[in-house]
Amino acid sequence: MVLELRGVGTTLSIEPDGGLTVTRDGKPVLSLSNAFVDVYGATIRTTSLAQHRIEGQTLHATFETEAKAWRISLEAQAEHDGFHLVWSATAQAPSISLTARLEVGGPWYGMGERVIQGWPLEQFSVISQPLAPQDNVRDGTLNICTPLWLNAAGIGLLVDQDTGALDARLNVDGDGRLRLVQWARQPLPDNLDDIVPPVPPRLSLRILVGDHIPAAHRLALAYLGRPTTAPPLSLMVRPIWTSWARYKMHITQDQVLQFADEIRAHNYPYSVFEIDDRWQTDYGDLQFDRVKFPDPTSMVEQLHARGFRVTLWVMPFFNTSSATYREATARGFLLRHRGTSEPVVTRWWQGYGGLLDVSNGEALAWWLRGLQRLQKEHGIDGFKFDAGEGTFVPPDGVGAGDITVTNYADQYVAFVAQHFQWTEVRSGWRSQRHGILFREWDKWSRWGQDNGLHAVLTQALAMGLIGYPFVLPDMIGGNAYAGEDPNAELMIRWTQLTALLPSMQFSLAPWDYDVETTEICRRYAQLHETLTPQLSQAIAETLSDGTPLVRPLFWHAPDDAQTYSIDDQFMLGERLLVAPVVKAGQRERCVYLPSGQWRDYWTGQPYTGPTTLDAYPAPLDTLPLFERIE
Repeated sequence: MVLELRGVGTTLSIEPDGGLTVTRDGKPVLSLSNAFVDVYGATIRTTSLAQHRIEGQTLHATFETEAKAWRISLEAQAEHDGFHLVWSATAQAPSISLTARLEVGGPWYGMGERVIQGWPLEQFSVISQPLAPQDNVRDGTLNICTPLWLNAAGIGLLVDQDTGALDARLNVDGDGRLRLVQWARQPLPDNLDDIVPPVPPRLSLRILVGDHIPAAHRLALAYLGRPTTAPPLSLMVRPIWTSWARYKMHITQDQVLQFADEIRAHNYPYSVFEIDDRWQTDYGDLQFDRVKFPDPTSMVEQLHARGFRVTLWVMPFFNTSSATYREATARGFLLRHRGTSEPVVTRWWQGYGGLLDVSNGEALAWWLRGLQRLQKEHGIDGFKFDAGEGTFVPPDGVGAGDITVTNYADQYVAFVAQHFQWTEVRSGWRSQRHGILFREWDKWSRWGQDNGLHAVLTQALAMGLIGYPFVLPDMIGGNAYAGEDPNAELMIRWTQLTALLPSMQFSLAPWDYDVETTEICRRYAQLHETLTPQLSQAIAETLSDGTPLVRPLFWHAPDDAQTYSIDDQFMLGERLLVAPVVKAGQRERCVYLPSGQWRDYWTGQPYTGPTTLDAYPAPLDTLPLFERIE
């Protein structure tokens, strides 16, 4: 017997073995396998319907499994925006899993940042174990993510509750599947001899039904939230300049002032000068190193006089050698070992330290006082808040309140957004409601989707689709790590791409190359500022309904199947179509224009879409850019 729930224009069909299909106008748009649990390496699936009842728009069903000791239950409810499914298993099961067939309703998008960022998602295999904000872990999961998947049929899958660690695997070895594994959140006793009853695994999944991806995206934001404020406009329309890639940890006061003078001498626009690692005495101590920065107050005053705002790099770590670590330990402001008052020490990229307890209001107030003292003493305008990922939350670490590998990031970001405007963060989990800059992960100085120039674009698209519109695309040219230095061509193409993104950030200096590089990069930095009216209009749309600033072509052409596979073009707002060069040596490229009337931004040449422009000229000094004229 097939059970059915009827929604708005859709039907959810539940097979006797627990498989599910969503149809619209008689056509499948989503197919989910029967649920299963993994127990000691054995996969145990639902096989038959044991019992069910329907109460109005809600179905309650219990399924037998291949092992009689296990049962899996489903509560399914038809709602105005689709269906809400809650799967649960008996208490002894460690997890519960579902699988979706990608070909039904695909291609698929969303999920968040990855080191190798395919577009659409199934372009490459995807593994996130767990799906949580991470820093350079082996499975490629990165720092801003959300359990939201969207397909071309307008279906959204949103895991809407954090009931434990969530694993996600997509098209692994080309299997054409999206597999979600929801682990039970097992409480650990303070006393290891105590027995704590197991918690049944529970997967709460919303199936959001829209006519297309933009509609499903809006439905998802109703649960995730969207920003109602934006970063300061001047922070977005004029480039941020940071010390990191050019100087790494060797930055000094003299170098800061010299760099600022070079920026002005070469007539580049600027907003903020960001002093990155390492300005402080020790990691966690909010004190300038007076050997490297003998008079920080004077330095900031001089930068202000030149028209720069000034921000400092900070992070939630307190190295064990720092004075602040000792104070935070004494006051109970760090994550601690379960059952003790001793702080857990976590390894991060600059050593070992305690981690700020962001669930402790007193700890946050104490840290805020230190940051504000630094601002008042030296005139600092804001901060670059680094880290915050669950990678650094130790497995047995506990705080004053609820701390997990996912919600640490959201609590950290919420603190930043509440107190600072001239700022940026690089982690996020269900943090879409905050109107601050979210920075892409540190880019490598290379061309491809493997965290290079092409990934700048595909990561920006992915961030927009999961609800993060205010993208800061990291440093132009990448970070020049491990001797991987960008050449002049890569610097130019990188500058051209980011000139049409919501914000720009320089560190490597174009004038360290040659006159041509200096002039071309300056022209595109100035173009970015010239486009302030278009960016302002796009921001207004974002604040109105959550529409991304950086949009895939299908956003304005959802019925055009060709737009769903294009990973090297995008739109800024609704009028500007950008076709950057993201491959070395290219001086022409193929450009696809969706339906509508278009003109070349530079020449005024008109075009009628849909059309493909083969071998479109793209000399080194030219970014292919088109304007919709309707």
